[in-house]
Amino acid sequence: MASARMHGRNWLVRRVERKLAPDLGQLRCVASSRHIYWKVLIPCLVVGFVFGTIAEFVSPIRSTREAGHFNDPAFFALTSILTGLVLLSMTLLGSFRKLLVFDGGLVAKYSQKHTLVVIPWADITPGTIKAVTTADGTDPDRRLVARRKVSLGAGGRSAVVFQARETFWVFASNQDPAPLVRAIHGAMNDAGMPGAARAAAGALPAVVLTGRMALD
Repeated sequence: MASARMHGRNWLVRRVERKLAPDLGQLRCVASSRHIYWKVLIPCLVVGFVFGTIAEFVSPIRSTREAGHFNDPAFFALTSILTGLVLLSMTLLGSFRKLLVFDGGLVAKYSQKHTLVVIPWADITPGTIKAVTTADGTDPDRRLVARRKVSLGAGGRSAVVFQARETFWVFASNQDPAPLVRAIHGAMNDAGMPGAARAAAGALPAVVLTGRMALD
């Protein structure tokens, strides 16, 4: 558990840990989710070249007030590619997610104060905590259906799902979901939550989804 806790404990995690420790206690586990959308690279580069082309027709060169009209092809290509990469970097904001397990609850979306999600153990129904995966390695989050569902992860081949506040929360990741499930149940059990120990037996192993699954 110690290695799982230390892995992914960057400066942002340490900052939120110091801030929330008085209310939630010690940080027990850091679960990471990462999914970079490489498919948007080509569209971003295309848009970069479109912006570069427009700039060539409207931006004057240094020696005259008239537009440059591709007088420097290398500079045009470089600036267009850089513009595309900047657009790609904007998609990375949602490509890296973490779920923090404290003594007193779960914390997610903590990079901004207005997006911070804190879910105390009292809000979670222990029997709804479950690990799921898919046989073909696709994101199981897409196959989970509920009237109210919130995705906390960036995506992956496995996921941990639970119900809290009349909403199903899904954290999808490429990591083994077992350490996260055990950390959640361990913290809930230590906090004296009714049904936590009994629910732990049914949370693992992960359920293999072959089709759509209704959570409600």
